[in-house]
Amino acid sequence: MFDVLVQYLFEFGRLELPPVGKFELESKAANANLAESTIAAPTWIIGFKPYSGDVKTGENSRLLSWLAANGNISTDEAGRQLEHFVTDLQSRLNNGELVSWPQLGLLQQNNGEIQFQQSAAQMSPFTDVAAKKIKRENTNHQTLVGDRETTTAQMREQLQLPDEKRRSGATMMWVILGVALIAAAWFFSQKGCSASASGNQQKVESPKPGDTYKIR
Repeated sequence: MFDVLVQYLFEFGRLELPPVGKFELESKAANANLAESTIAAPTWIIGFKPYSGDVKTGENSRLLSWLAANGNISTDEAGRQLEHFVTDLQSRLNNGELVSWPQLGLLQQNNGEIQFQQSAAQMSPFTDVAAKKIKRENTNHQTLVGDRETTTAQMREQLQLPDEKRRSGATMMWVILGVALIAAAWFFSQKGCSASASGNQQKVESPKPGDTYKIR
């Protein structure tokens, strides 16, 4: 019966067992752990309020109906099983026994009052799940800039960063240098590596000196 009642508690968030007391769950939402690339499962803190004449517990009709459906038994049979469980639990606590409730914690009666100690600071029936951040590059979708509708691809072209421009210029420079080296290699393979191959092949004739002044 322990595990069945734990299942009911996590499903409905509240479990009332007169004359023992009332269990309630205080939930804590799931959260992402970026360092470990996981999403931590939602957890709960279990609150307990012992039963007393001043504290009235609600109707257990929902619990009995749930137990009957879960065990495929009649509501009367579910009521008898629940009564037997609570009576046995109360008897053990009255005898000073420390009762361990699997998945919940410890129950003990002290000075006539039942006390509960949760087995873990936070509890959850779920496990963590792996989560990795998805990065989408060069996506294209409609956007509004001022009163003009454009696309993100067009905006990237208009707002190209200076370092991207430098990279584009450097790439063009290396392309031009490579073409120049290929042209130079072809030229020397055809003309040879002599100085005359790269010089001007026209013959230059020195002009004859003209008449100069003579002494009389």
